[in-house]
Amino acid sequence: MIIIHKSHSKLDLIELFEKLSVIIPKKTKKPEIVENITTYIQSAKYIPEIKDVSVLIDILKSKTTKQRPNMKLKNSIMIKSKKIIKCCSSNSFSEETYLSHEDVYNDLLSICSYGDISAVRKACHIYNDWTMCINHINPIISADKMKSMVEKKQLKKNKVFGIKAEHKPILVEFR
Repeated sequence: MIIIHKSHSKLDLIELFEKLSVIIPKKTKKPEIVENITTYIQSAKYIPEIKDVSVLIDILKSKTTKQRPNMKLKNSIMIKSKKIIKCCSSNSFSEETYLSHEDVYNDLLSICSYGDISAVRKACHIYNDWTMCINHINPIISADKMKSMVEKKQLKKNKVFGIKAEHKPILVEFR
């Protein structure tokens, strides 16, 4: 029997096997999925990301890369991000933001692992451009989020213009 890390949700497992052309009904409960995991592994069609059974088993045994902070943690992350953005944008310290650049650095280190949240990515970007930046900090972004960000960037680059011109007489009236 294969042990699956508890951080994988039912939806994570369904999406993972969907990539491997194995359809698992959404009504199926997680214990049922875990129970039938060997069947799903045997019927999987592997892709370049997941080359074979051993890679898939490693993914299932390791912690998921998706970040799911609860509401309380997410609110605290958002507040820290906003304070960092405000401090770095204004280029000054105050009692409502931070008293030293080490505090900013330490707070950013504590939230950079939640790179799936856009405010954290923005805080890291602004901090890295800041004049008092101690070390360059990159947000940790999950593979799925990175893929969706690349797709959105491609959509913004590829613009389709829909102008259609016809040669017809034009009537202009002045009243």
